[in-house]
Amino acid sequence: MPRKFGTTQISSKWPLMLRLKGTVILSIWWQVLLMGIFSAVVFVIHRYSSWKMNYSLSLVSVMGMVVSLLLVFRTNTAYDRYWEGRRLWSQMTLCIRNLTRGIWVCVAETETRDLLEKKSAINLLVAFAFATKHYLREEYGYDYDDMVHLLAHIPKYSIPVSTQPINWQDDAPAPLESLQQQSPQQNDGYLSEKSANQQVAGASSNISLGRPSMSNTRTRRHQAKKQALAFDCLTPTNIPIELSFYIGSYIKACSTKGKLDPPTLTMMNNAMVSLVDCLTGFERILRTPIPLAYSIHLHHATWIYLLSLPFQLVANMDEVMIPAVMLASFTLLGILGIGYEIENPFNDDYNDLPLDDFCKVIQAEVDSMVANRAPVPSEWIFSESNYPLANSDLSAKELSSMTLDQVHKLMEADTSPIQNVGYSRSVNGNSNNSPLAVAPVQVGPSIVVDMSPSPSGTKLTKVNSRTP
Repeated sequence: MPRKFGTTQISSKWPLMLRLKGTVILSIWWQVLLMGIFSAVVFVIHRYSSWKMNYSLSLVSVMGMVVSLLLVFRTNTAYDRYWEGRRLWSQMTLCIRNLTRGIWVCVAETETRDLLEKKSAINLLVAFAFATKHYLREEYGYDYDDMVHLLAHIPKYSIPVSTQPINWQDDAPAPLESLQQQSPQQNDGYLSEKSANQQVAGASSNISLGRPSMSNTRTRRHQAKKQALAFDCLTPTNIPIELSFYIGSYIKACSTKGKLDPPTLTMMNNAMVSLVDCLTGFERILRTPIPLAYSIHLHHATWIYLLSLPFQLVANMDEVMIPAVMLASFTLLGILGIGYEIENPFNDDYNDLPLDDFCKVIQAEVDSMVANRAPVPSEWIFSESNYPLANSDLSAKELSSMTLDQVHKLMEADTSPIQNVGYSRSVNGNSNNSPLAVAPVQVGPSIVVDMSPSPSGTKLTKVNSRTP
């Protein structure tokens, strides 16, 4: 039956153990095959030559335990990053929902201009989610189909990004006017010349068409990158931070005009702080890789262990040793590959977080919230379909015409037990309608103490003891 990943339903007729999509087999198959060839060479030398390869390597047993612990630690660390990314995105979604509710319901609306301001600010909240998604995937630019219509009216700035290091000599943000005056041909030539100079100098190119090159780069990203604006290519910018400035300015304007009460203003400011905090947490995950020394040592230990296995198994297993070593290689290298697969949960690979779906859910929720006017209590409370009293057939609209004492009397009568409501347990007895058994109360012996002062003034005297 189909499995659900996020909001995307992926169906397959194959069971999990026979599936290929979403696994790390495609990235480790050549390593498993290499271990099979190496094991076959060891077996051939052991069988058809005088050089016997059946060394007694007791070190393999010790290394097996060490490698297992290292792999477990590596996988747990990667999954912690994956789960932290999901937790931060949920927190960001919560802040967007609270801000949308606060703006749409709590901001006073007296004229058409107020309504347009509220809708525009809410659109920026949706754009914040989409901009965060592209920012975490190192897709710097405003010209993406899912958010270009939300940001067309926003002036473009050049705030340095925090997801990659900056070469302050070559990658310092340029003035916006100078970037807009350059033609696309000049921009392409600038980028090519800049890339060539960096290669000659031996420095790694941190910015190439607005983002660093990655091994898991998709063709879709390269095509979208070519459509970005000139200043986006030259100086990648932190668009979510820019949007937080505009949203904050709207909240400040509402406070200045007196359209917000102090508690709502505090809530909205706290939500904005939490939004930026989530963005900073995303950057922490993206910019804090597993230490290189640990990764290299883990690879060394894993390969030393796998290369030692054929020499220990060839004497007892003969040719069966070859598939056994390949199976062990598949297991260990697969665990190692899974750690690298989920280390960065923000890409658009099969095992990454479905950020596209998350953003669509946010957009759908916000659009449904602002599709109608903000609820007015008098409209939905005093409705003919609202029957607030369970034992009364009078609606809230009819009850509103009664006096306060009359409604209180109805509410007092409303507290009587309700019959025939389908309780699983009888009101007056057990499920078999038998009366409830009441355990007798046992009273222990009581002791009466004479509290009058004794002649000495310090001793209490027990008078008697009785039992009921």
